Amino acid sequence: MAIAVEGSFGGAARRLGYTQSAVSQQIAALERLVGQRLVDRSKTAEPPRLTPAGRLLLEYAETIMSVVYAAEADLVASRRAPCLRLGALRSVAAALLPAALKRFRDNYPEESIEFLERGSSEELIDLVERGALDAAFATRPTVEGRFDFHPVLTQRFLLVVPSGSEVATRRGPVALRDLGNLPMMGTADARLPETAAGNGHSAFREVDSRTLLAFVRAGLGAALVPELAIEPDDPSVVALPVADPVAPQHIFLVTHGSRRPQLPLDWLDDLATTVGRDLARSRSEQPSTRLRRRRGQTPLVQA
Repeated sequence: MAIAVEGSFGGAARRLGYTQSAVSQQIAALERLVGQRLVDRSKTAEPPRLTPAGRLLLEYAETIMSVVYAAEADLVASRRAPCLRLGALRSVAAALLPAALKRFRDNYPEESIEFLERGSSEELIDLVERGALDAAFATRPTVEGRFDFHPVLTQRFLLVVPSGSEVATRRGPVALRDLGNLPMMGTADARLPETAAGNGHSAFREVDSRTLLAFVRAGLGAALVPELAIEPDDPSVVALPVADPVAPQHIFLVTHGSRRPQLPLDWLDDLATTVGRDLARSRSEQPSTRLRRRRGQTPLVQA
């Protein structure tokens, strides 16, 4: 697994704390055991690549290690007082965690719960896999089979611009290529189609939504962020719908398929329905057409 992650015998040795020769010997021993070559060491394979047999074995190894991590986490948790550890993406934490805490207190008034926010789903999924979290509100894991996931909500990506910009006065959806001289600071986790080219001024990658919003508030450019990350009463920005076909973000409650948390999660069953209904209600309460915003007015999110 270390060779696949690091891409070299030397990198794997550093990761594991072994010498490079020791790693080579272990791979050779494993190849003798399975009777097939697992790593292509030829000069044309620079850096070393896994063979088809190596990739197949890697899939099983990842599954095995996932179960080992789950067992280790459960054994450690069994020595502590019952506590549920729940994580969430920062963009949805404010919408989901208060509701989750209320339901938890209603169902387990004597028990403890811990919350953790992260900027990426990858971080949260890794913490669930390693047993550091019992569950997380995140996007769907790319690795199938090791996790259970239940739909919670779907949120749109909106274009956020400074309230004093020319773009803020436009009516209707805005195409990302029509921002004029307003730089696109970032697109959060949005996946854009190839036709949705920006204005060529994108400056930041893998930046949290809160940081992107801070750039917009400072008048430095525009950003594409999830709608729940936007404060509805922020007078310094305006949120606009996007004309480009940007896919929405689907949020799931992700748990480990092999782990059993100390406290059950059935109290979260109606969370998706409740939060989804509240989100739909907030959209319906907004005007169906975008009004021109003047300085000092509350920004509007177009439905």
